Amino acid sequence: MKYVDSHIHLNDYTSEDLLRYCGRRDLELITVSEDLKSSLTNISLMERCQNVQAAVGVHPWVVGKISSEEFSEVIKLIDRVRFVGEVGLDKRFVPETFRTQVEVFVNILKEVESRGKGLLLHAAGAWKEVLSLVDRSSVGVAVIHWYTGPTDLIKRVEDLGYYIGVNAALLRQAKAREVVRQAPLELLLTESDGPYEYRGLRLGPDLIPSLVSEVATIKGVKPGDVLQEVYNNYTELLRRVK
Repeated sequence: MKYVDSHIHLNDYTSEDLLRYCGRRDLELITVSEDLKSSLTNISLMERCQNVQAAVGVHPWVVGKISSEEFSEVIKLIDRVRFVGEVGLDKRFVPETFRTQVEVFVNILKEVESRGKGLLLHAAGAWKEVLSLVDRSSVGVAVIHWYTGPTDLIKRVEDLGYYIGVNAALLRQAKAREVVRQAPLELLLTESDGPYEYRGLRLGPDLIPSLVSEVATIKGVKPGDVLQEVYNNYTELLRRVK
């Protein structure tokens, strides 16, 4: 069994930090990207670190800043990886670009759906919209990052065969705890979104063991059971993508 961090921005870490995480036998990482530069960096990290999977993508926060040429270059990188992300929609932090976000996301879905890749989704404030767009595509595998959306959507996520990213912010965030209470363990993937800081927490892989223990407490099971189930979910995720 290994710890899983299914959503981290390794490109934002120092070389010293990367030495601590790259190649660790007890840790599996999926590093997500925001633009062309981070996509290229994360591919390089994947090639160097046997415990790293890279995702390429265009984050909804940068949709209004990225050129069409850069977007095209990111799309060209999709065949070099198994995941596309961090992509999606955001009505909470950047509502002013929402229309453009939808256009970009729909284009990404068209590029992904024929290639058998997995999506790593950002959906802050736009949970229903993201699920509806992905559902209308033929993309079969997706992880909804840091899910704190309506709990009545959890069953829909399950029916679609997608996964829910449970963030280490759960140690501070009541809504994340409620999601864990209601979601089956079979849907959950642990994540950090490191090196983001949240309410005094420096999110990162070092918090994943505490996250696993807290999920176990919420679910009324042993930490080893959570660790095993999350790792099973991760290996199943890898099996389902090309």
